[in-house]
Amino acid sequence: MEQKIINNKYKVLDTLYSDEFQSIYICSKAIYEEGEKLLLNEFSDKDIIDVAKSSFSFSDDALSKKILDSFEIDEKYYALFPMASGTPLEEHLSKHNITLADKMLLTEELLKRFMEIDKSMPLIQYILCDLNNLSVTNRKYLSFNNLFYFNKDNLNIDFSTVVKRIGHIICCIFANTPNADINKNKDSLPPAILPIAAKAQAGSYGSASAIYEDFKRTLLYTTFIGSSSLDDQIKYKMKKAQKRYIVSWPRFVASIIIMIALLSGGFLLIKNILPVFGPGRENPDAIGKNNVAPVAEFSISISKIYSGDEVTFIDKSSDSDPGDIIKTRLWTVEKDDTVVLNSDEEILNYVFDQPGDYKISLVVQDSKGARSEPSTHKLKVLEKPDLPSDAVGDDGTNQDMK
Repeated sequence: MEQKIINNKYKVLDTLYSDEFQSIYICSKAIYEEGEKLLLNEFSDKDIIDVAKSSFSFSDDALSKKILDSFEIDEKYYALFPMASGTPLEEHLSKHNITLADKMLLTEELLKRFMEIDKSMPLIQYILCDLNNLSVTNRKYLSFNNLFYFNKDNLNIDFSTVVKRIGHIICCIFANTPNADINKNKDSLPPAILPIAAKAQAGSYGSASAIYEDFKRTLLYTTFIGSSSLDDQIKYKMKKAQKRYIVSWPRFVASIIIMIALLSGGFLLIKNILPVFGPGRENPDAIGKNNVAPVAEFSISISKIYSGDEVTFIDKSSDSDPGDIIKTRLWTVEKDDTVVLNSDEEILNYVFDQPGDYKISLVVQDSKGARSEPSTHKLKVLEKPDLPSDAVGDDGTNQDMK
């Protein structure tokens, strides 16, 4: 069967979608036998062509910069995009058990992609805000698939509708399902994320950047993404540990010189200098400028825990800085090294449904932005014993009472 050639430049390899108003093709450059696969959107309806041309040709954002070619032939308008790699987000959510860290990274990617196309028409953003129009690569990066299916009967979309879709996708990411419902799956969303997703699904945000600002204020963001995230702390400590074994020759030579000076009587000079710079001689202007990090700690309502027991964990954290308070907190419950719950409540109530080894951690942050070291307790939840309803004899059989 002879392959269709468009504009003498592009060879159609497959048709992804087609109706009376538009078609979407997978194609390659006609001059190559096996060239790079490209995505060609074809529009034949005048109203849709007007929207597509004004969006793809005249907007100055990340979307318009991705267009490889655009042209008109026989009253049809074409826009060529690179073929996206990765797995559609809908499929990714269906097939993978996503960690909390990756959920945070996916949400950040989602908001950043829509911040990049904030100058595009709301209709274009609405079409791209779809689980099948977003692809996941390396578990945490998102890109648009650029599949433009226009609904001829609904070309007037406002941004509040886009925001509602963004809120729905955030809910899907944290519920780890493409069919999430914020009412049915609210327990799957961390307490810090739930109000953001709910506000977005109500269409109450004016831009993707406004959602992003609320997202960045959460302690979850600080823990998993921010400049002082756990990943960055681990990398920093690894580098610091490696440097311990690297000999710094200038420092080594300076140490030898100081030792010689001390042994030759130079300690008298140091002794006279120390009172000037030592304790008790701090610069008064510097007092109070350093913010001491808070100390995280918590109490546990019961010590021996069986499956099915509800346990209360009460935040007992403290901050030594005058006037400073504990502003935010992050509880983490792990079972067999897998995170099963995150919460930012002051008091955490958790039902241990299954026996096993658990780890409860609390990180707090004060009103000046300083964050504590984690306070962690390991708990062993025991299998709840079955109490026999009848007396049991020595041979293991029920004995009649006489």
